[in-house]
Amino acid sequence: MRLSQLMLPDIQAAYAADPDAVRELFEDLHDEDVADIVESAPAELAPELLAALAPAQAAGVLECIEPKEQVELVKRLGVDRASTIIDEMASDDRADFIAELGHEFAERLLAAMDDANEAEVRSLVQWSEGTVGSVMSTEALKVPVEMSVGQVIERVRTVGQLAETVYYVFVVAGGDKLVGVVSLRDLILCRANEAVASIMTEDVKSVSPETDREEAADLIQHYDLIALPVVDAEHCLRGLVTIDDLVDVIEEEATEDMHRMAAVQPLDDSYFGTEFWTFVLKRAPWLVALFIGGQFTANAMGWYDDVLQKASVLVLFLPLVISSGGNSGSQSAAIIIRALAVGEVSIVQAGRVLARELAMGLVLGGLLATIGILRAFFGAEGSLVAMTLGVTLVTVVTLGTVIGAMLPILLERLGLDPAVSSTPFIASLVDLIGIVAYFSVARAMLV
Repeated sequence: MRLSQLMLPDIQAAYAADPDAVRELFEDLHDEDVADIVESAPAELAPELLAALAPAQAAGVLECIEPKEQVELVKRLGVDRASTIIDEMASDDRADFIAELGHEFAERLLAAMDDANEAEVRSLVQWSEGTVGSVMSTEALKVPVEMSVGQVIERVRTVGQLAETVYYVFVVAGGDKLVGVVSLRDLILCRANEAVASIMTEDVKSVSPETDREEAADLIQHYDLIALPVVDAEHCLRGLVTIDDLVDVIEEEATEDMHRMAAVQPLDDSYFGTEFWTFVLKRAPWLVALFIGGQFTANAMGWYDDVLQKASVLVLFLPLVISSGGNSGSQSAAIIIRALAVGEVSIVQAGRVLARELAMGLVLGGLLATIGILRAFFGAEGSLVAMTLGVTLVTVVTLGTVIGAMLPILLERLGLDPAVSSTPFIASLVDLIGIVAYFSVARAMLV
């Protein structure tokens, strides 16, 4: 049983007796646990529990709540009480939250907020979804290049509480131009009278607000960083993006790719947070498209009535043929889509991928053909049927493997998301090819 379910009755009783007592009950709890309790509370009680907290803790709790619930909760709080809490949120979370609100309510809330926070939010929400600017924080810890290590440490103690992270201190020259970075570890290990310029790293990996979030995530992963500074065209420090911000991005992108690979349009909310008819609209287009595509497969069967009339035994092995091709294509597609996503394969390596998958298809097709030939031969279907099945399996598995591997690369080359080449789509395409190949070989060998 979750903590929220255990504590909620006591919280309700405590609030009824003394609303101020709730703050003491929540003081030692993690923000995530408090958020669970608030989300589990009745609609009329939830905003009152949030308002009973200190604004800083209430801000942390609000950041842990699902976006849809955040909006409803803040609307029930009202502009005056909500603005006090929103002012305490981190700049990136504050901007994300404001972006979720309707225009009218957002403007009222912004007008009630601190002037500096209002200006900051307006500067952040201008960035397009999917860019670093849409997830960056402006609370970067920066110091002048003229400072000593001791002075920097004192600066960290003074303003570090307001920074997004204290593990990186960015060193700037006139006009906030980024000239270096120093880690907290280096600061602690060096003598206080050393100049920070002598210990800083000058080769600073940075991104611009327009940089794609996935590119920033790749940089953080490649260089094993905690955060990346965000700079403008003049290389002046404008903020930073942290690994925890980009972990959410990576999870979101991976979820979208998984949905697309399963022929489902990406969902905007959680499973239970998505309306029933929204689910229908997300799933139906692909199912209709695949169903229409399946008509071509049915039509292909009609092209070979003469073969079926003379060798009806072929129908027995049809499921084996089309499933083998579809499965091999789906395997290749999943492997290549993932390899493209993490940078293991690039478009310029298409030739190498083709050669590798062609060989892979021939080997796997040969393996399945051997099993199929033995099954048909010892099942009394005859040697010609066995050879027909064997030749077809090699052909279909090889084609399925190559198509599954090359279609995502082609989509990447066209500037589309490779995950659009969903495994159901590839399976349907290879099914059609499998039927044509199977009965074409049969017509040549048996009729």
